[in-house]
Amino acid sequence: MNIEQLTDIIARHDPLLADAVGKMVSYIQARWAAPYPSKEQTEAVNAYLRSVHADGGTMSETDIAHRRIATQKITINAIRVLDHDQLNRLQNVLNHIAADREYYMPEQRQGMGW
Repeated sequence: MNIEQLTDIIARHDPLLADAVGKMVSYIQARWAAPYPSKEQTEAVNAYLRSVHADGGTMSETDIAHRRIATQKITINAIRVLDHDQLNRLQNVLNHIAADREYYMPEQRQGMGW
């Protein structure tokens, strides 16, 4: 099964989950993956977390724990396309996003001289 087939199947039931799975699997499978996901990839995960009411309003320890548990569904849905090491890396990145809504690669400013 490839990622397109997987996300099509997931999208029939939960389009936000499909988007998060697709973007995060693409990040993990990238040959030269950046140390952090992109803002778009992180926002897809956050959109899914909001959809399952795991937004973590105050980001207390309990909120972060709920967000981590909710991200496990992204990892579970990626089982068919990622190997063991990739799944571990995915869950590690998702745990960081669970604890920090803005866990992504800073945007680079080009041509501005700063």
